[in-house]
Amino acid sequence: MKPDSIQRRTLQERVEAIFKFIDSQNDVFPKSRLKEIGLNPSTAEKWLKLINFIQNQPKIRLIQSEHNTLIEKVEGKYQALMRKMVVDETIPFEQRLQGVTDYLKSLYSRERLKNKKFS
Repeated sequence: MKPDSIQRRTLQERVEAIFKFIDSQNDVFPKSRLKEIGLNPSTAEKWLKLINFIQNQPKIRLIQSEHNTLIEKVEGKYQALMRKMVVDETIPFEQRLQGVTDYLKSLYSRERLKNKKFS
């Protein structure tokens, strides 16, 4: 390896660079602009599809213990679908507002059921 060559970025560094770049944009932009952070169009496409897929999945929470990492589902598929609907600008605002209320109620019900299991 040449002393002046750039080391490959880790997956974490790549995704952080993508989100940092997206955050710095003030308007809609073509994916080809991701070349500015070193992603060619096909690699950018793969990353964007992966990010989009992950963003549409139910939320999880990682719980670190001394020897393990535990994974807890914070919401189910129904809540994930509702969360997606809430940010969908093609749906009228009043319907989205009602969706937020329903989403919060369903999360509350989920938490209550979980807490009853551990009581």
